[in-house]
Amino acid sequence: MVDDDNVDVALFVRAVARTRLNIGFQSLSTCQQAIDYLEAKGNYQERSRHPLPDLIVLDLRMPNVNGFDFLAWRKAFSFFSAIPVVVFSGSRDQEEINRVLELGATIHIVKPESFDGWEGVVRQIWQVGSKAIVSAKALNSGRGAAQ
Repeated sequence: MVDDDNVDVALFVRAVARTRLNIGFQSLSTCQQAIDYLEAKGNYQERSRHPLPDLIVLDLRMPNVNGFDFLAWRKAFSFFSAIPVVVFSGSRDQEEINRVLELGATIHIVKPESFDGWEGVVRQIWQVGSKAIVSAKALNSGRGAAQ
C-alpha cells in the first residue's frame, strides 16, 4: 500500500485483520519509495526481504511524486505494468478516474466514509489480486507448455 495518510493505512490494516484473509502487507508512505522498492534501489535492494508485490494499492494525493506520476512511471515499464494497481482514493471525479485507468490502473475504488466499508473494500481488492495471480499462473503455464 502506498499512502501518506497514517490513519488510512491503520484503517486498512485493521480491515485486513477483520477479513482473516492471508494478506501479506507492506506500507510505503511516498510514491518515490514505491518506485525505489520496485526498482530494488536503496533500502530495498535485497529482493528476499523486499519481494515484488502481487498487487499495489495506491493513493493519488501525495506530495512530490503523486499517484498519477507513479502510474505514468509504471506504464513506461512493461515488467512493472504487469503488477495490478488498485487506485484507492477519496476522489469521485470521473475525469480523474478515467485518467488513472488510462494510465494503467486496474481499478479505482473510492475510500469508504465509515469503518464498516473498509472490510468490503479489502475483500474487493483481494478479488482483484486473486484474479491477477490466477491469470499470471495461467500465462506462465502456457509459456512452459509452448517451450
